[in-house]
Amino acid sequence: MPSKRLPNLGSLRVFEAAARKRSFVAAAVELNVTHGAISKQVQALERELGTKLFERRNRGIFLTPQGHWLAGRLAIVFGELSRTMDTFLANASTAAPLTVSCESTLCLRFLIPALTSLKHETDLDIRVFAAGGPIDFRPGYVDVAVRRDDFEIPPGVRATWLADEWMGPVMNPLIVNKGVQTIPRLHSESRPNAWGNWELTTGIKYAGTDILYEHFFLAIQAAEAGQGIALASIHMVANELEAGRLIAPNGFTRDGSNYVALRPAGTDDERVDAFLDWFQLRLGSNVKDGLCHSNSTTP
Repeated sequence: MPSKRLPNLGSLRVFEAAARKRSFVAAAVELNVTHGAISKQVQALERELGTKLFERRNRGIFLTPQGHWLAGRLAIVFGELSRTMDTFLANASTAAPLTVSCESTLCLRFLIPALTSLKHETDLDIRVFAAGGPIDFRPGYVDVAVRRDDFEIPPGVRATWLADEWMGPVMNPLIVNKGVQTIPRLHSESRPNAWGNWELTTGIKYAGTDILYEHFFLAIQAAEAGQGIALASIHMVANELEAGRLIAPNGFTRDGSNYVALRPAGTDDERVDAFLDWFQLRLGSNVKDGLCHSNSTTP
């Protein structure tokens, strides 16, 4: 009596291959098994289904009407199964991009311009958010955040040191002849104490008028445009200093804060580790390249 349960998937696969190849030998080669194994599997399937699928004559095999009907439908089923698995494996092998939240000015002036180098050197795909403040570490939101440690690290968050912060005045070299003491000082609301802290640390004071910008990024952009002299992080102006678009009359001095990478405690992600290794190296090169040494011009 024919079985009502679903036949063994392996036996159906063997039958489909034998039917498509019209040969037990060719099916054995495709499936990397013996000719005898193919024959036994087909015979077992025929017993389970209670019907002949092949006729054997003149040392050849020929599909019966029932076998021909079943082979046609199994070809569709296994073809769709193969396409499904190909799509699944392709999607599974494509890692989701690493989501990085980075302080706005550091993101815009350092990280985004370096993304091509990051991809070339690490093969990481990065999705970047320019942001500060609270971090949403829920799955699918942020994998790692880069912040300056001017706040208390919240519980349950792992902090990894990336670089010291180095601050110094920067200006467009085309306006240096006006006299650095008369050039306006460019301040920002997002780092309101930057100038005061730097002057206290170095003992140097600039006497120019004060111009206030809403954001640190805007103050640096204004300095590059020749609007005055801004206090900037070495990590945000390294490319402009190397290209000669900005000069640093007094070099750069540590301000006591650091850049750190934040991620949930107890999590491990090789992509995050690779990103942080790259980030530390690039930030460190800003100092190692001598950009934190004072230029000759002083107030």
